[in-house]
Amino acid sequence: MKAFIWLLILVLAAFFGYQYYLKSISNEEQEVRQLEREFRRATDRFVTAMREAGEVGLAVIADPETAINKVKEVREKLRHLMSTLTEEKAISRARALEDRIINFCRRNEVD
Repeated sequence: MKAFIWLLILVLAAFFGYQYYLKSISNEEQEVRQLEREFRRATDRFVTAMREAGEVGLAVIADPETAINKVKEVREKLRHLMSTLTEEKAISRARALEDRIINFCRRNEVD
């Protein structure tokens, strides 16, 4: 009985792993995911630059402006992409990304 339960758990884990990692996604959703990755990298760079700018006694080589420009670029790409999206799942991901971008810009006073 114990072996059957473990087998069932393993099968369920494999199924959900397949659904999450290996299931093919549409081109629209891939484009939105690419923009999500670009936004994540830009925000990581921004946080790192702001952290480095706060270090006392070090020469400031941090450049938050580059990260801000990348966020603005992603925002423009997303606006263009949203006008062409047709699939509901891609549209919902794009709206969620748009909300994250708006929140980032509001918190960091980016226009």
